[in-house]
Amino acid sequence: MRYLAVILLFCSFKPVPELSFIAKINGQFKYFTTDKLGNCFVITPKNDILKFDQTGKKLAEVNFKVMGDATLIDAGNPLEIYVFYKDQNKLVYFDNMLNYRGETDIYKSLGVTNIMSVCRSYDNGFWFFDPDNFKLKKADKAGNLLSESTNLAGISDTVLSPQMMMDDGQRVYVKSNNDRLLVFDILGNFIKVIPLEKFSSFQTRQNNIVYSTGKDVFVYNPSTFEKESYGLSLNKMFEGKLFLNIRLENSTMYLQDSGAISMYSF
Repeated sequence: MRYLAVILLFCSFKPVPELSFIAKINGQFKYFTTDKLGNCFVITPKNDILKFDQTGKKLAEVNFKVMGDATLIDAGNPLEIYVFYKDQNKLVYFDNMLNYRGETDIYKSLGVTNIMSVCRSYDNGFWFFDPDNFKLKKADKAGNLLSESTNLAGISDTVLSPQMMMDDGQRVYVKSNNDRLLVFDILGNFIKVIPLEKFSSFQTRQNNIVYSTGKDVFVYNPSTFEKESYGLSLNKMFEGKLFLNIRLENSTMYLQDSGAISMYSF
């Protein structure tokens, strides 16, 4: 039985926002995210993990070379930063100044390898997708399994390949492939699939889903199925621009291109 929901999206355009330049963080970054305070976290090609404030000032830096490739950062809790090292199957915990606070070896504690993505859970554990049995699972930092979904192989007509995950305290979201979100409750029970156009990243904001494409950022309302565009492609400042990632925090927009992350107030 297929559970894939077909949802029609009605798109409207916000008035092109007036953006005021704040700061720019120069560099090529293979990953970046933000916290609720507006701080920016990046991973460099050399696996340096850097933290910047809203003015672009560097606040902290760390590099755990013995861990290998740093894959992603979850800054959902500004006081505790999660960094996933995919090659080692390890999730490492840092405080808000990137001081080491501990780690979980997911392979040793849970016997799972080839994990593509993880995220922090609302109760300070973590979620991950087990590719061997097609289940979304939650564990605590000691490596104890707390909950798991049913087998998800039948919910989509394509191979599940989780690329990004998020727990906002109400729902757990899994970006699968390039154009859809899987939605779960906080116990790991599957709710629905939201099909979208191709997008690179997402976050939740005031019960809406904010997702970015290469040229714009959209706000999707899961209750009304409506979406709005911020109209960046209509802004002459960004004519012809392609963005690797776009995020919104409070009244700040973060735009990542191939050479920098630029911050604008809106």
